[in-house]
Amino acid sequence: MHQKRQARQPRTTLCPTPIALACALLLAGSAAWAQQAPDSTATATAADAGAPVQSVVVTGMRRSIENAIAIKRDSDSIVEAITAEDIGKLPDVSIAESIARLAGLTAQRVEGRAQVISIRGLAPDFSGTLLNGREQVSTSNNRGAEYDQYPSELISGVTVYKTPDVALMGQGLSGTVDLQTVRPLDLRGRTIAVNLRGEKNSNGKLNADSSDRGGRFSISYVDQFLDNTLGVAVGFAHLDAPGQQKEYKSWWWGNENNLGPGNADVVALKGAEVTASSRKQMRDGLMAVLEYRPSKNYRTALDVYYSEFDQETTMRGLMWNSHQWSNVAYRDPVIDTIGGTRLLTGGVLVNLEPLVRNDFNHRKDKLAAFGWNNKYKLGQWAFEGDLSYSSAKRREQVLESYAGLGPANSGITDNNFKFRIPVGAGLPVFTPSVDFTDSGIIGLADVAGWGKDADMHRPLVEDTLGAAKLGVKRELAGIFRNVEGGLYFSKREKEHSDINNYYFLKNGRAPALVSNDLLKPSTSLSFSGIPAVMSYDVMSMLAKYYDQQPARPDDLALQNWAVTEKTGTGYARLGIDTELGPVPLRGNVGVQVVHVKQDSQGVAVVGGQLKDIASGASYTDVLPSLNLIFDLGRYSDAMTIRFGAAKTLARPQMSDMRAGVSGGVSGTTFMWSGSGGNPQLEPWRANSYDLSMEKYFGKRSYIAGAYFYKKLKTYIYNQQTEFDFTGFPNPSTVEPLQSVGTLNRPANGDGGMVRGVELSGSIEGGLLWQGLDGFGLVASVSGTESSIHPNGPGTKEKLPGLSGVVRNITLYYEKHGFSTRVSQRYRSAYRGEVTGLFAQRSFSEILAEKQVDFQVGYAIEAGRYKGLSFLLQVNNLNNEPYQTRQGDPFASGAYAPERYTTYGRQILLGLNYKL
Repeated sequence: MHQKRQARQPRTTLCPTPIALACALLLAGSAAWAQQAPDSTATATAADAGAPVQSVVVTGMRRSIENAIAIKRDSDSIVEAITAEDIGKLPDVSIAESIARLAGLTAQRVEGRAQVISIRGLAPDFSGTLLNGREQVSTSNNRGAEYDQYPSELISGVTVYKTPDVALMGQGLSGTVDLQTVRPLDLRGRTIAVNLRGEKNSNGKLNADSSDRGGRFSISYVDQFLDNTLGVAVGFAHLDAPGQQKEYKSWWWGNENNLGPGNADVVALKGAEVTASSRKQMRDGLMAVLEYRPSKNYRTALDVYYSEFDQETTMRGLMWNSHQWSNVAYRDPVIDTIGGTRLLTGGVLVNLEPLVRNDFNHRKDKLAAFGWNNKYKLGQWAFEGDLSYSSAKRREQVLESYAGLGPANSGITDNNFKFRIPVGAGLPVFTPSVDFTDSGIIGLADVAGWGKDADMHRPLVEDTLGAAKLGVKRELAGIFRNVEGGLYFSKREKEHSDINNYYFLKNGRAPALVSNDLLKPSTSLSFSGIPAVMSYDVMSMLAKYYDQQPARPDDLALQNWAVTEKTGTGYARLGIDTELGPVPLRGNVGVQVVHVKQDSQGVAVVGGQLKDIASGASYTDVLPSLNLIFDLGRYSDAMTIRFGAAKTLARPQMSDMRAGVSGGVSGTTFMWSGSGGNPQLEPWRANSYDLSMEKYFGKRSYIAGAYFYKKLKTYIYNQQTEFDFTGFPNPSTVEPLQSVGTLNRPANGDGGMVRGVELSGSIEGGLLWQGLDGFGLVASVSGTESSIHPNGPGTKEKLPGLSGVVRNITLYYEKHGFSTRVSQRYRSAYRGEVTGLFAQRSFSEILAEKQVDFQVGYAIEAGRYKGLSFLLQVNNLNNEPYQTRQGDPFASGAYAPERYTTYGRQILLGLNYKL
């Protein structure tokens, strides 16, 4: 028999730069010394000698690190893990921020919040998201989870699988994130925890009818009854968070600038906006678990999770389009050359008529998950049955309203607009000659000539998933420690729709001045040089001044769709526990057979006429996987080498699977053509290989290095394909030569590789020198590259979500009740998926970000107030801007600045109390 393995250890990761590498080298250099250093838990010698043994209870971040390293060390798969410091206390404000600190993972900020997660350089839709091991739906337009829907106070831990476990359903190609709630029978004794925090945004109140202050509250209760056979856990979390955002955004660049001879090649910013947005974010989350274990052979658990997120956003600002009016001219031009392209970055725009925007967005999300799990043991056999249901619903109202000088005030002669756009980082400066707060000259009107005076979209997303799983497992003796298998069935239905209405001013669309009773204090845009703009009550103004009518139906093919997926999976796995020569070997080998039947409904739109259409497909995948762990303890204490190989997949984005099509017959070629979705899309598929080495020191220290390689056999991008337009309405007088034409739509095409290296580690200062006891560092750095061209062969765009370098670092001190930590998250520039015009998917080149967070606290450890602790947090301490450049370069290959946004510092002061 080989030696039994030691209990494995947790882990957390964060960010180094050269610091991470230096720490790894330092740890490697001190390995021999560390192996001889006494383990903080090694008390057996003293106990055997009859000396009294003192039990030291570790709490806070050090216990979180200890538990996470144990999960990482014990898992058969290559994983990263986070555990809560205590009931209801993860170390970050957001669960997404906690996940983003793990090696090889990073987050994308949306409206100032870490929201979606990329694993190993692949976009969020390539990963799977589970709650207590069960696949979850999403409030997004596609599959990627929006993690700000999950209050961190209700999550007890997270495990990220980088190599597959065939017993897990709903896994991703890049990895799988499993969120976990507490299991009350795994704890002992009654626990009640209360957390209370006040919050302030350093940007202040950007709009007068908003607030820069908020707060959050949570309470958790865990208890056991009936001689620890019945367990109950209940948690509630409330969030009231302010959001205050300053933003500059460019629209497009062109070279029709009337700059005179010699300047025909000069590219100028043709449209831009400066806005101030204020958000009121309300979220209520509820978690409940009822667990019953009447005997050691039977255990059943029912868990419920519910989250409701209500967000209101008021945006006010000024936007302009110098290409809109033929009499707009440039004066005193300033020209800079970037990458061989001459850009007009300064000067004066004459006769420009900027547009005053007062917008209002209301979004309400509801997310629910229910699960019932049963486990029964009979001798060497173990049986498991699991039923689950997950639902998500998003309702949104997006209102735009327009005001400005308009034709009625075209007699204003001093209408100049100075501008200076920085070539590098920073906000541009605009200086208008007109007072855009003057309600006597600024009125409601279609200043830009868009054919509407206001616009409202009402997107709706509904997503449901029901699933059932049956599994059986038998313990074995010999090379294989157990055998396991089972069946899984699920049905997922996702619908997306959008009702779009135009609003027209009464009295034949005559421009109107806003009455005094609807006016609000003006909104300052001084952060970009503009003194202020007129502000008014948007919803009241809509009812008073406008008539409503349906918008054109042209975009229904893009907006209105439904997708149904029925999945059946069979799986089998052998647990390995043997020796390879003198080296203990463990792990597993397994296979999943996945069959999917997908159906899609949509709308065909031709010349304003509509036709319902439907289509679908089915496919089967065989997904083998292998996880091996070599225990080198005989040669180097607590050293392991891991190897993983697997076939993995990620199902297509649901918006790409829509059946909707828009098209028409060309008057030149007499052929049908159009664009749309593709209900026959098959998944992204990849062969994945992983190799890692891990070295552990004591309970809370380790170093690890990993290499991964993913060969994507196919990638999805837009292609021209044949399509049969038989039965489509043809309101034009042009008769097509045939019913088969061309359709530009997503299709499976050539793939490529993604590969990278990861270094991570955690070290307690006391291992290096006793004087550093209480100090610690957790860090990681990863480098990733890809050969994939997401828009097809011959294109140059980057793979969405891929940052070449991601690094995280946390320095902490925790002792005698006092704790402090400072963390930095960094990701290099990447091509990110963002919400574009009319809430549609688009891409931007997002520049490198380096965000710093800080926390300090004190916990009372004895006396009548034991269990009370105080906390000060400052997130985004450095007020790191969110910066992008245009998604497509100029012909010379140069990129122009696109967006510069600051969200302010998030300052929280609060207390925690645990009974």
